Amino acid sequence: MITLRNSSRKIILFAVILGLAVFLAGCGKKTVSIPRSGRIITTEGSSKKGSSVVSVARSQIGKPYKWGGASPAKGFDCSGLVWWVYNQHGVRIPRVSWQQIDAGKPVHLSRIKAGDIVFFRIPGGGKSLHTGIYTGDGKFFVHSPKSGHYVREESMNKAYWRKYFVGARRVL
Repeated sequence: MITLRNSSRKIILFAVILGLAVFLAGCGKKTVSIPRSGRIITTEGSSKKGSSVVSVARSQIGKPYKWGGASPAKGFDCSGLVWWVYNQHGVRIPRVSWQQIDAGKPVHLSRIKAGDIVFFRIPGGGKSLHTGIYTGDGKFFVHSPKSGHYVREESMNKAYWRKYFVGARRVL
């Protein structure tokens, strides 16, 4: 049996608590203010990287929702899916939605492109922000909706999503 000194126990306890905090962050419950810069980015079309981001996001369709999840093996919460997809492309963004809203540059709804991150403020359910990846195709996005559901692609033109849309960010 290994005997640990008091300082080693503290380090291990800190690492366990930190790991648990990151795992439980998911689509955090922190209330945030949404940037309202109104800046419109005027570039048109989607990039090769944006198309690749969409392809990787779509490859996860059917994976289960898992609160705090950020991998195909365990499942995804909304921000975990976005984080994982961008990580596959070497793009580092924050893990949780309330931090992702500050990543990259704001994009006006009329100028979003495939690969942009879209955000929604969903009332109730304890989530302050919901996030997904815009796929283009007439305002569709891939997201991991909620417990008991699976990653899917859905239209942002549905009244529900239009009502709660709060912004988009370009990180590519």
